[in-house]
Amino acid sequence: MVMTIISVMGLVLLFLLKGEKRQKPVFYFMAVWGMVIAWMTANSYPTNFIKEQLISWAFGALAVIALLVQICDKSEKSFLTAKVLAAASVVLGMAALIIG
Repeated sequence: MVMTIISVMGLVLLFLLKGEKRQKPVFYFMAVWGMVIAWMTANSYPTNFIKEQLISWAFGALAVIALLVQICDKSEKSFLTAKVLAAASVVLGMAALIIG
């Protein structure tokens, strides 16, 4: 329940805050949060559920890609792309954690 609240609040802040200076700390937190969710989801499966673990890690990889997009390209369009990737990582990771 707490993870869901953190995820929803982070996503709301990520897209509703104005100004890149206020959005960046939330973005970095959500990217790391997406990786933490992926780690928790992958570790929640038994060791013989390889496919499910790989899918969980793929959701975490979205957060890593989001960070790379943000770091490598400083344009406003790339920041929006990075925010969408980080949000997708969190949403898909939470869905996998709840459903799985």
